Amino acid sequence: MARHESSPSIVPDWPGRAGQSSNSHDHAIEAILMGAELGQPISMTDDRRPLRILVVEDDENDVGLLEATLEDSGFAPTCHQVANAADMIAALDTQEWDLIIADYDLKNAGFNGLAALELVRERHLDLPFIIVSGVITDAKAVAAMKAGAHDYVVKDFRMPRLGPAVQRELREAGIRQERRRAEKLISAEHAITRLLADAESMEQAIPKILQILLESLRMELAEWWRLSDDGLLLEPGIFEARVQSADLEPFIQEGRQVTFRLGAGIPGAAWQARRPVWGTDLEISHHGRKAAASTAGLRTAVAIPIQGEHSFFGVFSFLSTRRMQPDDSLLNMLAAIAGEVAQFAQRRQAEEALRRAHDELEIRVQQRTAQLRTAIAERERLEHELLEITENERRRIGLDLHDDLGQKLSGIALMTKALETRLARQKAGEATDAAKIHDEVQEAIGHASGVARDLTSLDVKEDDLAATLRSLTARAKQLFSISCAFKSEGTVPPLPAPVIGQLHKIAQEAITNAVKHGKAKRVIVTLARTDSKLALSVRNDGLPFPDLQTHSKGGMGLRIMNYRAKLIGGSLEVKAFGKSGTLLTCTLPVQ
Repeated sequence: MARHESSPSIVPDWPGRAGQSSNSHDHAIEAILMGAELGQPISMTDDRRPLRILVVEDDENDVGLLEATLEDSGFAPTCHQVANAADMIAALDTQEWDLIIADYDLKNAGFNGLAALELVRERHLDLPFIIVSGVITDAKAVAAMKAGAHDYVVKDFRMPRLGPAVQRELREAGIRQERRRAEKLISAEHAITRLLADAESMEQAIPKILQILLESLRMELAEWWRLSDDGLLLEPGIFEARVQSADLEPFIQEGRQVTFRLGAGIPGAAWQARRPVWGTDLEISHHGRKAAASTAGLRTAVAIPIQGEHSFFGVFSFLSTRRMQPDDSLLNMLAAIAGEVAQFAQRRQAEEALRRAHDELEIRVQQRTAQLRTAIAERERLEHELLEITENERRRIGLDLHDDLGQKLSGIALMTKALETRLARQKAGEATDAAKIHDEVQEAIGHASGVARDLTSLDVKEDDLAATLRSLTARAKQLFSISCAFKSEGTVPPLPAPVIGQLHKIAQEAITNAVKHGKAKRVIVTLARTDSKLALSVRNDGLPFPDLQTHSKGGMGLRIMNYRAKLIGGSLEVKAFGKSGTLLTCTLPVQ
């Protein structure tokens, strides 16, 4: 039998509502209700199609007549009667309807079928609206159609046009609804594409994605179940409600405490199947939240896996209080959106992996740099220690030359002089040879004295670099019997004593190497000043020195000179000069 309700009971007692009993017939009716909403062909054990009808009528007998006529036309109507604007508004705002049938004229002054139609239009509801009237003129029919009514039917005993009119308007309403839903989902897909283009992470994007889809699907709750770190469970992530509801809150709170293994519950089923899964009352109860789902009145769940070709990230699930039948076009659209989200997740995952690799490389570079700095510092310490040892050894040798060899040579000179004198008194011919020996010994004493002086003069006392170098070249000329000259170009700025000392030692080593290893006969020492640099160059005509860049294993003298240059912030360059000879240049930045 049809169910007929009248005001003031605004919300009908639909079969299968939460907290009330329901049988298999009621469940079948609820399933078909949603199928009618979506325009899906629905099969059922009872061939009659259920309808939720809002009837604007002040005569209950006429409502009964409408119900009987629709039953004869193959429908199972559930009618709710309203006769005034207040009841009409309450019914529209608290319940969903498949159809509105309104009498054109009512006894209630100020409210009629056209006024009811205006209330529907104010709420932008796209519901089939059919006018019925016992007496309707062509003018009234035209006015009703212009106002937005979809059809009108003359109210008589049988109303033969009512059944076909309802069938036609439901079919056209379903087509319009499907078109709007497709447009909403396409719009949602575009919005999600724009959102993902600007989002920095999944955590930032997911709440907005869930809200967009909730609005498009007109469902009550969206959930994000993320894959655990060990890949064994789906853990609760983000929960978004389309409208805040006290009935939903217990279900959400329980959801924050549960997890799903592969195949468990609707999220786990989507994870296992690797495709969207559609669930109804029974499957929702398997969430482990049966009582809370019943309290919230949840009827339908859709779960969509977020996955790439070789990766799985989690599951989106959407829940509704309506009984919705599986819809392939909807599932395909959601799968496409899920694929786009998965691609975004894969990109961000790859970017995160690249960032971690970059950070790890940065740490390794820093560690290696620290190790190199330590090694360089240790090498510099050893070089400095070697330099100190070398200079101390040179000083010791110089002192030995002066104190030991010098003294012995002086003793030999005295003895040869005495021998010369004794032989001269005896007028022996060997007196001349003794004199030559004495002269050679004196010359050796002078040479040894000069070498000892050079070896022991490691600390320059003068503060004038040009004067120091001039004195150095003069001693070298005398000591080595070579042409050794000094020239200065430009104004040499005052320099700290350590800098003068190191430049003096570089020049000294360069001259010694030129004579000792290069067999040079001519050496020129030049000190030149430019705007920001001071250059000390030592040029000789002997054999070429090894290049510092190509002969890293060159002599100790070159290494020591290079180290001395670094100590004062300078650089050392050694290169061939012309066809023969070598040019050594030490460059130092100056203010």
